[in-house]
Amino acid sequence: MTSRAATRAGGADNQDRHVVGRGFAMVLDGATSVAGDRSHDPGWYAGRLADVLARELPGGRPIPDLVAAAIAEVRDTDGLKAETSPTCTVAIARWTDDVVEAYSLCDSLVVVLGTDGSEVVHTDDDLGAAVGARRAAYRARLAAGLGYDEGHRQLLVELQEVQARWRNRPGGYWVAGTEPEAAYHAVTSTVARVDVAGLVLATDGVDLERHPIARTWREVYDEALRSGPEQVLHDLHAAEEADPDGRRWARSKRHDDKTLVVVPFT
Repeated sequence: MTSRAATRAGGADNQDRHVVGRGFAMVLDGATSVAGDRSHDPGWYAGRLADVLARELPGGRPIPDLVAAAIAEVRDTDGLKAETSPTCTVAIARWTDDVVEAYSLCDSLVVVLGTDGSEVVHTDDDLGAAVGARRAAYRARLAAGLGYDEGHRQLLVELQEVQARWRNRPGGYWVAGTEPEAAYHAVTSTVARVDVAGLVLATDGVDLERHPIARTWREVYDEALRSGPEQVLHDLHAAEEADPDGRRWARSKRHDDKTLVVVPFT
């Protein structure tokens, strides 16, 4: 079994991180601050969290406990405060000879591809009603053809102000930051390994809707094994270039960071 991984920056800096280790894989997506008022770089935070998790995941403790402990360790070691700390998504797959575990905190994803042809997507893209309404506003503006102008940026600033108020609280959304409790609000599952053909892990920049050919995650997986995950990311980036104003695919920025990991079992 040989896992394959690739990442591609959407702009000058790539805030995504990924790690593939013995019996586990993960992707993390640092959340960019539009206003630039965080004390640390989101990619730095995602990398710090990934380092701690990579050290602990092979030990077998429950993944939510490991993520909670990692959040607390990075927070305390680096003196992070909720008001200024970066945040990131966390998507983890871990496997033994007997079982495969999937864990997704916020909107990065783990897709479990079954030997029976099924695909089960683990992700949490529900930002709550207040945040969701703000996101719908900028998407409607893009669909109307107004593009990525100053008005769009201002909507993103307002969106992130609302996100800050609803982050890691009931009725809002949960993401890795400074609150270990967030780790227990992930989407999880455990399945028998004999029933799993392979895994896909991806940050939200890998949007199936924008792939020019693939219509299922299994088709993305097959392309990544056949041509390399770099080719998948290239195809997505090219599709975005053909929609520079976000009219066809309303998204927060022209190009998001993209990270893809595929793990074949059979």
